[in-house]
Amino acid sequence: MPRFAFAGRCSTEDLQDPETSRNWQLTRARALIEPAGGEIVAEYFDAGHSRALPWKRRPQAAALLTALRDPHRGFDAVVIGEPQRTF
Repeated sequence: MPRFAFAGRCSTEDLQDPETSRNWQLTRARALIEPAGGEIVAEYFDAGHSRALPWKRRPQAAALLTALRDPHRGFDAVVIGEPQRTF
């Protein structure tokens, strides 16, 4: 079974509810991978950080970049539920 890390982001809390945004992005990500037997085993979700910031300057995105360098990270690939939110 393929193991995935979920990556997501929402804008500032006054523009979006972070929990609602995370949930719909996570739902979309699962819809992409679960039909093929995929499973989300890690989450990296930034709230309140602009997508204009490089990943290295967003705490959870930076943590994901660090995890990707670890061969024992526990996941095989990354799934993004809404690319416009993340990139």
